[in-house]
Amino acid sequence: MAQYENSKMSNMNKKTQKRKININDELLLKKLKKINEENDEVEIAANPQYKISEPEHPWTDYELLGEFENLNYVIAENIVKLFEEGNTIPFIARYRRNFTGDIAIEKLRDVKETYDKILTLKTKAQTVLKSLEKSGKLNDTLQRSVLAAKTAEELEHVYAPYKPGGKKTLVEKAKILGLEEPALKLLENTEPVSLSKYINEEIKDLSTVEDVEKGVMHIIAHIMATDTEILDKLRKMRLESYFLIETKKSIAKKSSSKDLKNTKLEAQQDDDEKKYELYYDFQTSSNSIKPHQVLAINRGESQKALSVKVIVPDFVHKKFFSLCVDRFLKRGCFNDSRKRIIEASIDDAYTRLIHPLIVREVRSELKSKAEKASLEVFSSNLKQILLAKPIKGRPILGIDPGYKYGCKIALISSTGNVLKTDVLFPFRDKSEKSAEILKKLLKAYNCTLIALGNGTACRETETWLSELINKNVFSPLEVFYTIVDENGASIYSCSPEARKEFPNLDPNLISAVSLARRVQEPLAELVKVEPKHLGVGMYQHDLSKKQLEEALDEVVTECVSFVGVDLNTASQCLLRKIAGLHAKRATAIVIHREKNGPFFNRSQLKEVPGIGPKTFEQCAGFLRVGPTDPNNADDFYNNSRTTKLDCTYIHPESYNLCNKLLDMLHLRVSDVGKEHFIEAMQRKRNTLNVSEISEELKSSKESIELIIDCLCKPLNFDLRSEMDKTPLFRKSLTNILDLKSGSVLTGRITNVTHFGCFVDIGVGTKGLIHSSKQKGIQLQIGDKVEVKVVKIEIDRKRIGLELNKKI
Repeated sequence: MAQYENSKMSNMNKKTQKRKININDELLLKKLKKINEENDEVEIAANPQYKISEPEHPWTDYELLGEFENLNYVIAENIVKLFEEGNTIPFIARYRRNFTGDIAIEKLRDVKETYDKILTLKTKAQTVLKSLEKSGKLNDTLQRSVLAAKTAEELEHVYAPYKPGGKKTLVEKAKILGLEEPALKLLENTEPVSLSKYINEEIKDLSTVEDVEKGVMHIIAHIMATDTEILDKLRKMRLESYFLIETKKSIAKKSSSKDLKNTKLEAQQDDDEKKYELYYDFQTSSNSIKPHQVLAINRGESQKALSVKVIVPDFVHKKFFSLCVDRFLKRGCFNDSRKRIIEASIDDAYTRLIHPLIVREVRSELKSKAEKASLEVFSSNLKQILLAKPIKGRPILGIDPGYKYGCKIALISSTGNVLKTDVLFPFRDKSEKSAEILKKLLKAYNCTLIALGNGTACRETETWLSELINKNVFSPLEVFYTIVDENGASIYSCSPEARKEFPNLDPNLISAVSLARRVQEPLAELVKVEPKHLGVGMYQHDLSKKQLEEALDEVVTECVSFVGVDLNTASQCLLRKIAGLHAKRATAIVIHREKNGPFFNRSQLKEVPGIGPKTFEQCAGFLRVGPTDPNNADDFYNNSRTTKLDCTYIHPESYNLCNKLLDMLHLRVSDVGKEHFIEAMQRKRNTLNVSEISEELKSSKESIELIIDCLCKPLNFDLRSEMDKTPLFRKSLTNILDLKSGSVLTGRITNVTHFGCFVDIGVGTKGLIHSSKQKGIQLQIGDKVEVKVVKIEIDRKRIGLELNKKI
């Protein structure tokens, strides 16, 4: 029986009396409570209740974070403190770069995800300890093993034998048979052990010395397999090693003919088989397998189409054997019988416990990396869509194409207001009438840009538009059109938000409005739709809903925050996506604005209910306050309550620092944003010694650099103006039947995955540049490219492309 340390409870004011108690049942526990109340000192002798004595992990949050994310421990500790203080990722990335080593915001998102997993692991560890304490199975060694676990798989491995309910494990059965004492003595080699004295012919599993040895080995194997030192070394070796991943066609029987009641089911089963035929005899190493392959294999396995095997190299077994020999076998004097049992226990521990653990960890790590890669693809694509360059200052016509119910059209003004809506029927022998309506509408509002949705009837509507343009129907206007992704537009058009904005407009017409606004101001319009509905991911349906939504929400918040919004004109939809805000706070800002009039400065945010000091700190730098009427800008800035710094992304906490810098440079804050001021700042920037300035002003180099960068840009600067992500406007289209191998075309990237990029080349079917045909050039959504056709499959509507160059 394992011995536990005495737990002493003393009273400082009274003379106490010692009493020994064996805690074996509820009655004795009640007696113990009564004794405590009488201020007696109690010494607990034997089990099964072991009290947790202020459990601490042998690692800190920042140490584990640094290990997992390959971060300097000082940087990791800084980041942990920033997260603990409630700072958002956009705020940290822009205003706390001096604490993070200026790591990229994408890396910061990864670090946050890992940190959240560490917190979850710690919570699970505490839950496990409480469960073990409640069941009376907790002891010092087990507590150390639980707290030392660095992954969820490792924690589960340690806890599995002690889980309440279910079938008892081999080690539990052996302990119940009373074999823990000889197993520990044999392992420690402190005294001779005779296993024959534990033989009991009346008990099945103790009837022979071989049975006793088997039970003892199960206990020893468990101790070896949960030893924290050995597990730590195995973990490091696993991370440095490669494993062979092998997949085969599942031997699961195909559905019988009775189950396949119609040809549709048969076709579906055939499609599933074709989908995974690449993996019917597939083999690769864990370091070279692609993320999309991992996700495809996992999906095939879950659908019982594939069987998967992880082949662990023999040297792992040898390493484990060596570690166990050094740690356990070499204790005390040499004994042939003990050597045989210990070595057999090592093999049992590896085969039954360690090998499955390694396989689980390899699979888990591959899945985690693949899911992370999928999220990165989705996040990167989403970011490119949200940060597309807006087409401002021009009216745009949105068309939601359709057959039976016609093409819904909506024309918006240069500021996004709905000017006119209608329904056209170009495919019902009314093409001439529809063309006349469209012509009058475009001319009446001098509109030359058309945003055509890519849904049902898109191809036919595009052909009709192209013919009208080529016939100069809209002359003297030079009309262009662009294909707009409809994903999420119909969902938004039926939402409460849309009904509130357009109470008297048909949802189908709202879709047309949304399509036009997606071109005019993509960020403001797309934030109205849940990111997962925008259709720019890779295997996103294999990810957990919560994981996907949280990751994408972070990206939306990052984009909206970094672009910035005007506090006086931004909608509730945009405001709620600013770092530090949420729907309730955004609503409070809008209500305050409607009740009290426009904001004159950022500090007025503090007057809004729910905006406390911390919230203000997180959101203020991303909210700008400028004149609501550009014609009265001078009057606005001459008001004593305003400052031009509120029209930049300089944080209010740095206003004093900014003013000191301007004094040093002999410039005035009232001139910020003016052309001569920007030119002067840009000239001075080339000669400034930022390190010396930061030292003189007692500030960080990163803060000074951010202020200088802001002062070199116009007021209300839009970072999207620096990006070449405008829509691809066309005047005509090409038919897929006109294509041939070798044809050279221009197009724009519409989606990016790990296996290649999809390109809109104006033929109604998107082409694919396989990753092997990209010539090592990194592409993003919105990039203009010149491509060459290398393969055409008309029946399957597939076009293979090769990248010539990025335009």
